[in-house]
Amino acid sequence: MKIEKRDDTYQLERFSKTQAEFDQYYEYDLQPIAEKLEGERLKTISLAKEQAKKLIIPGLVALAMIVFFEGISFFVMAALAAYGAYLFKNVYEQRKKMRVKIKEKLVTALIQFLNPNFTYKPKSYVHRNQFIKSNIFKNDPDRYSGDDLIKGFVGHDDVDAYGNKGTKTELSFSEIKAEKVDKYQGRNGKLRTRVTTIFQGMIFIVDFNKDFEGLTTVVPKQQGLKISLPSFLSGEKGRRLEEVVLEDLEFMDKFTVRTTDQIKARYILTPGFMRRLYEFATKKREVQPQKNTKKPETFMEAVEIGFNISDNKGGLSQEDGNATYFSFRDGKMYFLLSTGKEHFESSLLKPINKNLVQEYYEDINKSLELVDELNLNLRIWSKE
Repeated sequence: MKIEKRDDTYQLERFSKTQAEFDQYYEYDLQPIAEKLEGERLKTISLAKEQAKKLIIPGLVALAMIVFFEGISFFVMAALAAYGAYLFKNVYEQRKKMRVKIKEKLVTALIQFLNPNFTYKPKSYVHRNQFIKSNIFKNDPDRYSGDDLIKGFVGHDDVDAYGNKGTKTELSFSEIKAEKVDKYQGRNGKLRTRVTTIFQGMIFIVDFNKDFEGLTTVVPKQQGLKISLPSFLSGEKGRRLEEVVLEDLEFMDKFTVRTTDQIKARYILTPGFMRRLYEFATKKREVQPQKNTKKPETFMEAVEIGFNISDNKGGLSQEDGNATYFSFRDGKMYFLLSTGKEHFESSLLKPINKNLVQEYYEDINKSLELVDELNLNLRIWSKE
């Protein structure tokens, strides 16, 4: 028998999982998987150390040759690099296989625990057109990538014994990175490329269970916005986004709200709904450090750190991290959470244990927490 979890305040079904529920599931179901994968990680590190030892003597010989024969330094370094690549070939292959296993075994099992109606595609992501359709950022991306697409629904649309129809909410989310590429001429006259990150983090798309036209955006203060709708929108060409002043001063102090329809904006952003968005947006979350600042103290440590290249490819400052953006369009809500990091990834130096799985749990559970925050409005509004 399915037991629905209820929100004590509003007596509504709760979809997100509690820390206690996660702790119990990890202990009985995920810990054996994590321990097995951790054993494979340690074996890979041991192999890396053994291969690194084989590089010590050739490295010293190469250094001596560079010192005494400067003219052949390029060839010596090329040969050493080729030998290193040969030695670490198996290490790279094992590391790659381990990452695949983590997603196939740990992440997939975790997603099924959080919601059995979710499907997981590690190599897919929310399409670029959906990111553009959110109409949040001033620039459309020239480069767009992502992974770890999760799709599914919460709730149900069955009719109970009293004739009340349930609410079935469709949602999808993934990690994405959107970049702007600009060409410019350098001082030497050569054409150069400048790449700027527009957004990096998680994008969520929630079926709002209400048909409404127009566009309403809710973004942090002092963020660049589009001032008019794209021309491809049928029936809305030329309509501009106008700023909206709402009654919730605390909400307005944090966000800038713009819309193509003042009436529709107020219809969507009810006082209760604004309060829920504000509470979700201001919830404290961990911010990924911008880069790894650990300095190797030994040669072996330097080799190990070399395998940690996936952890922090860029990042956001404490001020920019976890910024939240919302937009409402065509019956859907777009929610973007800026994190500046890669999600559901692991490195050779990071133990595969509860702390790692905890990070995955928190990333996925955000979507369910968001639905819980919006639950009143999702139930009140129906497309019928």
